[in-house]
This record gives sequence, structure tokens and C-alpha cells, in this order.
Amino acid sequence: MNISSKMKLAIEIKNRNFGNKIEFSYPNETLAISTTNDSCNLNCAHCNGHYLKNMTPIDSYNEKVKTRNISSMLLSGGCSFEGDVPINSHVETLKKLKKEGYKLNAHLGLMDEKSIENVCKYIDVVSFDLVFDKETIKEVYKIDKNKEDYIETYENIKKYTNVAPHICIGLKGGEIKGEYEIIDYLSQNPPEKVTFIVLIPTKNTEYENVSPPNLDKLADVLCEARIKLPNTQINLGCMRPRGMYRKELDNIALQCGVNKIVLPSKSAKEKALEMDMIIFETKECCVL
Repeated sequence: MNISSKMKLAIEIKNRNFGNKIEFSYPNETLAISTTNDSCNLNCAHCNGHYLKNMTPIDSYNEKVKTRNISSMLLSGGCSFEGDVPINSHVETLKKLKKEGYKLNAHLGLMDEKSIENVCKYIDVVSFDLVFDKETIKEVYKIDKNKEDYIETYENIKKYTNVAPHICIGLKGGEIKGEYEIIDYLSQNPPEKVTFIVLIPTKNTEYENVSPPNLDKLADVLCEARIKLPNTQINLGCMRPRGMYRKELDNIALQCGVNKIVLPSKSAKEKALEMDMIIFETKECCVL
């Protein structure tokens, strides 16, 4: 099936199961918190700790909530050499945040089951990156793990709280490698929601000079997800390139049957109106 036929089928499936509507998320009410400040043991090829610098250290979140209208928190941080985010050392803070009434989303990474059970008592939803291609895992994260490790962790998290799988399109230096296999795996037991993000070639990382994934290939991945996960809410997350690429990507995503776009480009709103979509706007991160 060519891409135009796939896009037509994808939008038909989306409209049949969800209606002709789109959600645009502007997550000003979600505060991104780092449990490791700006440090990460892995220095991954696509990040090198860069994105931790934009987060609020966990010990100083109180200062932020005094100046902003915050209703939820995204708890993240750098990874250990085993690939887990050490949120389990901040359980008392998690308890406090829940008592204060915040909704909590978290990145746990490849956390062991005992720690997952302990942490997830307080977590409303986990955003979990699924990566199946062993070459990609080694090249990007520098760890000796495989798809079975990711599947085991994902299945463990599902025992204790809600989980929204995340798939980074083009994670391996802009190549599409392993994404279709993840979609096939998820189709066996479809999640309520899934979030797609897209590799951002980031300055001062190993991947700063690569190109983001080809948009036609990216569209095919999104269509495949819509077709094989007909009743799953598909989000296009905030982590994706900016500029003209984002403008084109967002327009394509609308035509591939996504349900939600975080921080959409201006042209996405124009495209949605052109497609006679009903637009809803929300103020928290995409999985909340």
C-alpha cells in the first residue's frame, strides 16, 4: 500500500473510532523535574545530558510552584549504568507530592521490579521508552541490554500502574530501525495510549550532525501505528525537531490519524481547521 492510501485509511480509522477531533496540548501546568539535577551516567548519543538542564531539580520544585500554576509533575532524570532513572531514592518526595494533590508522570527507565512496585504506588502513569533494536540500544545508550529487557520492564510496570509506551522515530541517528517491531508487539495487547517522539539532532551530542528521519518514512510509521492500534490514543510528543521540519511533520501527523499533538506549530492549527477538525486544547503533558 502506498503512503497516500495508507494515510487515507489511517484517517478513516481515526475518525470512525475517535471522531474528527484533535487535541492540542500546551503543557504549561506540568512541571518537569529531574531527580539527578543535570547529571547522567550514560551520556547518550542523542542527548548527552542536554535536556536535563531544562528541568527543575527535585529539591527546588517548591520555588517553581509558587510562581506557576502547576497541577502535575513529570519526574525524570539521568540514568544509571543499568539504564534506570533513580526515582526510587525519592519515595518520600513522591508521597509528599501526592498528598499535595499533584498528578505524577514518571520516566523510570529499566528499573527492577521491586523498585517499580515501590515507586508506582504514587505514580499515576509511567512514560516508558520502548527500544527493540540491540544495535540502537548499544549505540545510543551505551548499555548491554536487549528488547527482552525492555519488554520485561514494560510488563512489570503494567502490573502496578498505568503505562504509556513511547517510541522515538529515527532514534538510531535518524534511521527507522525497530519501530515497526514495537508497533507489532503493542498490537498484541494494545495500550490505552502511545506517544511518538522524533529524534532531534542536538548540539554537543554524537548525533548533532545527523538528519532527522525522512518525513515520508516517518508518516508510514505513524500510519502503521494507527492501522494496527485502531483504538489506541496516539500522541505526537513534545520531543521533536523545530522549524520547518516540525511544521511539515505536524501537518503530516494530522493526516496520519494522531489524536493529540503537543506544542503544535501554527500551521497545524490551520491544517486542522482545513480538515474540519474539532480542536480541543489542554494544559498538561500528553499522557495525563
